[in-house]
Amino acid sequence: MDDVLDASTSMLIAQVRKADASHKIDTAHQLLRGRHFSGPSSVVYLGDVTKALLAQLPHPETPQFLEAPGYNEQRWVIRTTSGDLNVSVASRAYWGWGLLTSGYLNIITLEGPLSERARLVLDVVSSLGQSPWEMAHQRPAQKWLNRHLDGKALKENEREWRALFATGRHALSESIEAMKLRCDAALEHHGEDIDHATWQGLFDEDVHMAQRALAEDNAPGVERALARLEASLIQLNNQTPDEIVMAPEAVESDGSDLIDLSTEPSTVVAAAVMAETTEEVPFVDLVGNPSSEEE
Repeated sequence: MDDVLDASTSMLIAQVRKADASHKIDTAHQLLRGRHFSGPSSVVYLGDVTKALLAQLPHPETPQFLEAPGYNEQRWVIRTTSGDLNVSVASRAYWGWGLLTSGYLNIITLEGPLSERARLVLDVVSSLGQSPWEMAHQRPAQKWLNRHLDGKALKENEREWRALFATGRHALSESIEAMKLRCDAALEHHGEDIDHATWQGLFDEDVHMAQRALAEDNAPGVERALARLEASLIQLNNQTPDEIVMAPEAVESDGSDLIDLSTEPSTVVAAAVMAETTEEVPFVDLVGNPSSEEE
C-alpha cells in the first residue's frame, strides 16, 4: 500500500454517472453557487462525484472556478480548500463528444495529509454506493488517459482508489480498538465500586455498533458510536466514591456546654420566666363594646 500512495498528493479519475443543473457559477466572482442564486450567473453541471466530494469536506471554502463552463456546461475546473486539504476537480468528456453524461470523467487532485485524503475517499465512495473508478467505457477512457495524462493506467487508478479507501477503513478500525481498550481499562480501574455487568453491557453494545457500521463502510455511524462510548466513559469516571456524601462524625461534649442546676437554680428559673414572658402576646380588643360607648 505504501508504494501506491504518495505522501502528500493523490490524483484520482472518477466516472460521472449522473449530472443535472443543480448549481450555478457566479460570473462576477467565478464562484460556485446554488441553483437559486439571483446574481449574474450561468448554469453548471457538476455531476454526482463532485457533489459527493464537496458534501463530504468538513469545512470547505466556497469553490472557485479556475476554468468556467462555456457552451459545454459540464466542462470546467474548480478548486477549494478544507483545513489542510486542497482539492481540485476537472470535468472532461472522454467519449461520445460529451453528448451523454456517461461520457464524462472527473480528474480529482487531493493535496494534504494522507489521513485526511483517505477519510475523504472513504466518505465519498460510501456515499456514492458504487465504485467511481469503474469507467462506463473502458477503452475510450484508457485512450483518453494515454493522450492527456501521460498514459495513466486504469488499473493504477483503481489501486490508488482502493488503497486510500483501505487506509481510511484501517484508521477507523484502530479508533474502535483504542476505544475498546480504554473502556476495559476504566472497568478494571473502578473495580467493585461500580455495577460492572451494567457498564460492560453498555460498552459492548456501542463497540458492536461501531464495528457493524465499519463493516458497512459507514464512517459517520462509526463516529456516532465512538462518541457515545466517550460520553459513557466520562459518566463512569464521574461516578467515584469521592462523590458520596458521608454522615458527619459524632461530636462528644466536654461538659462545658452543660448547666449545673444545683449551683445555679435561680439563673435557670429567671431565664425560664423571661422566655415565658417574652412568648406571651397581649390581646387588645380594638372593636370595643358599641353599646357602652353610646352610653
